[in-house]
Amino acid sequence: MAGLRRGIITERKGVSDVLSIAFMFLIVVFAGVLLHSYRLGAIDSAVSRQMQLKAEYLYRALELSQVENYSLSYLAAVAENVIGVSPQVVPGDYLRSRLDVLLSYLRPSGYGVVFEVRHENSVWVQISPSDSGPPSPNVEKFSFSGKYTIVVAGLAENRVAQAEATITLFRKG
Repeated sequence: MAGLRRGIITERKGVSDVLSIAFMFLIVVFAGVLLHSYRLGAIDSAVSRQMQLKAEYLYRALELSQVENYSLSYLAAVAENVIGVSPQVVPGDYLRSRLDVLLSYLRPSGYGVVFEVRHENSVWVQISPSDSGPPSPNVEKFSFSGKYTIVVAGLAENRVAQAEATITLFRKG
C-alpha cells in the first residue's frame, strides 16, 4: 500500500510540474508579444530623433567645412552670395556645383536634402538630389535652422547682415 501511494504522489508531482512549465511558457509567449508590440513605437521615435540629429549634423558640416581652394565655409560662402557682398569670394556657379557634391555625399541614403538660405528678398535654395524636387507636404521632414552673421565693410561704415539658413531632410519616394 505504501508503494502505491508513493506512485500516486510522484504522478501528481509530475502533472503539476508539466502544468507549471506550460503556464510559464504561456507567460513568456504573452510577454514577448507585449514587448514586441510596445517596441515598435519606441523604434519610430528613435529613428525620428536620429534623423533630427542628422539634420543638425548636416548644418554643422556646412558651417564648419571649407570650400575647396577658399578660406570660407560653405555656409559663409552661400550667405555672402545671398547678402550680395562684392566682390564675391566664391563664385555662385562653382559654389552650387561643390555644394551639390557635398550634399550628395553627406545625406543619408533614401533621403533628400533642401538647403535654404534667406536674407531679406534674396533666397538660395539647393535640393539634393537635384532630380527629386521639393518635398511634398505630407512627407516626413526633419529640419534644423540657424542664423549666420556677416560684417560687410563699406566705404563710410561697416554694416551687419544676417542670413537665415535651414537644412531639411525628407524621405524620398
